[in-house]
Amino acid sequence: MTNIVHRAARSRPPLHIWQVQLDQTYVKGDEGALEIKWIEITPQQLRFYYVFTSNHDFNLRMIASSAPPTESPDATIATPLAMIVQTLGRLGSYEVGVAQVEHRSHVGQTIALAITPVPLSGTSVTTWRLAPLKQLRPEPHVATTRSVLRTNSNGLSEAQWHGPVMAQLVSYATIILPGQLAADRSHVFVRSDDPVVVAVITEAEYLAFAGLANFTP
Repeated sequence: MTNIVHRAARSRPPLHIWQVQLDQTYVKGDEGALEIKWIEITPQQLRFYYVFTSNHDFNLRMIASSAPPTESPDATIATPLAMIVQTLGRLGSYEVGVAQVEHRSHVGQTIALAITPVPLSGTSVTTWRLAPLKQLRPEPHVATTRSVLRTNSNGLSEAQWHGPVMAQLVSYATIILPGQLAADRSHVFVRSDDPVVVAVITEAEYLAFAGLANFTP
């Protein structure tokens, strides 16, 4: 079951408004593999935090859209959504990033991502299509509500994203390879509490917010 944490200006019982479609959070092909590790919903954005890995050099091109309910007369017509793809860091052959998608509220919609790995030389021939998020019911307080949804699909189990924790929504990603010493691991630290900006922070900044109890080297 998807874990949902609601953060809002006022305390209220959590509502099951958004649903993660777990079979739509991981994709693998000849170009590599991509997994959405967690999703954050802010008043302005739907944020998809991902890890992508490949044996070759690619840039990721993404297009987001809102697909209406299948029973809708316009079920085949998707609405394009503005988005920004932000690379947060690299851990060896793994790219850590976030797709920040325009937040529109519409009951029954499915948020779809078309992801194209574009090789640095040559033409891409593959586009992956995922539909990771569905809206089940109206959002009563769109202007103030923040939510965090876990995916837990473990398509890239070696890529782990810890958090977010604390009011600043700090988190970190790391790659744990078999036989690798903890001292040899690298991390990407992120702060996500701003409703429109995701920032890369240092390890010291992360620890200042989260403390050693929330960090495993």
